[in-house]
Amino acid sequence: MGDSVMGLSTISYIKSLYPGAKLYYAIPSWMAPLYKNVQIDADEVISLDLKNLFGWWKLRKVLFNKSIDLIYEMHMSGRTEKFFKLYEKVYKIPYFSHNHHLKSGGEVFDQGKIKALIQRDLDGAWSYLDKKGPYPNYLSFKPQMTIDSSPKKQIVLGVVATRKTKMWPLDYYAELCKKIANSHPEFNIVIPISNSETDSKIKVELTSLGLPEQVKFVHKSLDELPEFLAGSKLYIGNDTGLKHICIALDVKTYTFFGPEPPLEWHPYDKVQHPYFYIDGLECRTKTHHYCGLHQCESMICLNQLEVEDVYNNLSDSLK
Repeated sequence: MGDSVMGLSTISYIKSLYPGAKLYYAIPSWMAPLYKNVQIDADEVISLDLKNLFGWWKLRKVLFNKSIDLIYEMHMSGRTEKFFKLYEKVYKIPYFSHNHHLKSGGEVFDQGKIKALIQRDLDGAWSYLDKKGPYPNYLSFKPQMTIDSSPKKQIVLGVVATRKTKMWPLDYYAELCKKIANSHPEFNIVIPISNSETDSKIKVELTSLGLPEQVKFVHKSLDELPEFLAGSKLYIGNDTGLKHICIALDVKTYTFFGPEPPLEWHPYDKVQHPYFYIDGLECRTKTHHYCGLHQCESMICLNQLEVEDVYNNLSDSLK
C-alpha cells in the first residue's frame, strides 16, 4: 500500500509533462478503495488482479477499451515484465519500466544505484519520457492525496508493521501515550488497526499495559481511512503504509526506522517529516544494505530509541 502512495509522486511528474493526456493508475484491487474518496493527479484508478490468467485477460480488455498508448510499470521487481513485453509485441503498446533489481544496463539513469524509492521511479519516467528536460528531484514531488478536512485534535499512532522487526516496542508506545496524555490531555490518540489476528493481539497487549483514556483503537475501511486521517496533528509510528498516507494528506510524521535505512523508504524532506534511526549498526548490513530479518532477539535498532528522547523531539509539534 505504501508503494502505491509513493507512486503518486511519479504520477504527478508525468502529469506535469503531459497535462492534456489521460493518465490511469493501475494498482492491485485490494488497495483500490484507498483512492475512492480522494483526488490524485491520475484521471482514474484501475483495479487489477494479475495473479491468474483471468486477471491478465481483464487487463487486456482495459488496455483496449481505454485506448492505452503507453505503459510504465513502477516499483518493479521483474516478475511481470515478460507479460507486458508480450503485450507490447502482440498489441503494439509501448512498455517500459525501471527494474530496481538490475545493477546496471538498460536506459534508466543511474540504474542500480541505491536511492530514495520515489527518485528511482522518477528516474525511470525521466529517462524514457523527458531526458532532455529538467531532472526531477523527489523532494519536489511529494505524494498528494486531496480531501476536504478540518484540523483535528488527534494524534495517530502507527503501531503495526509488515514484520515484527520494524516495530518500535509496544511498551514504549504505551509509555509515550501516557506522557502525551499527561502534558496534552486535549489530544485524542488514535490507533488504526485491522481485524487481523496479528492486529488483535497487538490491541490486547497494548490494552494490558494500561493506556490513558485518550487512546482509542479504530477500525476503518480503506475508503474511510483518508478522511479519518486528514487534518490530524501528527503521525508517530513505524514505517508503514499508514505513514505514507499521512504524508500524502499533509500530516506531519515522526517515523521509527530499525532494520531498514530511511534512504530508500523515507523519500521525504527530513525536516518536514523527521525520523528516528540509529546509524552504523553492523548487524544491519551483514548480508545486504539493510536487515531483512523477521525475528530478532536483540532488536537494538529500535529498542534503543528511548521514549524520553522521542517525546522531547516531538514536543514542539504538539504545541
